[in-house]
Amino acid sequence: MGFEINRSGALLKSLLRPILCLALFNQTASRKILIIKLRVKRRMSEEKTQGGVQSLEVGLNVLDALIAHRTPMMLKELSEKLSMHPAKVHRYAVSLVRMNYAKQIDDGRYDLGDQAWRLGLSCIQRTDAIQAAQPMINELHRKIDCGLQISKWTSQGPLIVQWIEPNQAVSVITRVGSIMPLLNSATGRAYAVFMAEDIERPLLEQEWQRKKLQQQPVYPANWAEFLQMKQSFIEQGIATVSGDMLVGVNAVCAPVFNAQGEIEFCIAALGSESQLPIDLANERVKALKETAQALTRYLAHG
Repeated sequence: MGFEINRSGALLKSLLRPILCLALFNQTASRKILIIKLRVKRRMSEEKTQGGVQSLEVGLNVLDALIAHRTPMMLKELSEKLSMHPAKVHRYAVSLVRMNYAKQIDDGRYDLGDQAWRLGLSCIQRTDAIQAAQPMINELHRKIDCGLQISKWTSQGPLIVQWIEPNQAVSVITRVGSIMPLLNSATGRAYAVFMAEDIERPLLEQEWQRKKLQQQPVYPANWAEFLQMKQSFIEQGIATVSGDMLVGVNAVCAPVFNAQGEIEFCIAALGSESQLPIDLANERVKALKETAQALTRYLAHG
């Protein structure tokens, strides 16, 4: 009899054990779900109170870190910069790459993507000065029918923010977003000549060093030659190159100054040697120089 009771008790326990385990699992799962719901509700409440989307702000912080660093970054560097767990940074980096605001290069580092550059260029193009100058720039283009480069100064050097094609059968292709060299481009020379020495000289020294390592001759080849060229360009009010970047193509660049006497932007005209000779008496060169001077007067009194 006792044996039967023991068998019955063991059988009952074996039957109840899965039920008890399932109940315990459901209770634990329900508790976890409740915790997750509370966290989501709290986050939504915080975002609603703050009037923003926190996840978007975190993503933009990752983008800001890439912008501020100026060179590609490893995931670990991004994580340390943001004081954020690498796995979390990686999730946001993947989204930025998917949307083309960032890219991952061959060595695994993250850099700014094309969409980030387009966003930056769009902001620059919409600055009040360039927007206000558009009618006069368009009129200049109509008058001289040369390719026109509009550039702004950045910490990396002169950045092309606008390119207006000429109506000529043969034209020069300029890529918006290009950083122009200081030594052998009219745009670069204009900034180098008309900017303060403490800004221009370190950048010029870097270019001279690169040219030396590449064993490429360049003019001006040193600081003394640059100062001679600088004096000449200041007297002329323009900077020029003749076939330096592309054989048979001349470029003339004129700076536009703001009310503080600093370069606001530059306008460069590009054309063939016959169309755009390096001659201050040439009508196209005169028109470029006069337009830049008129825009300077406008900004000074704007």
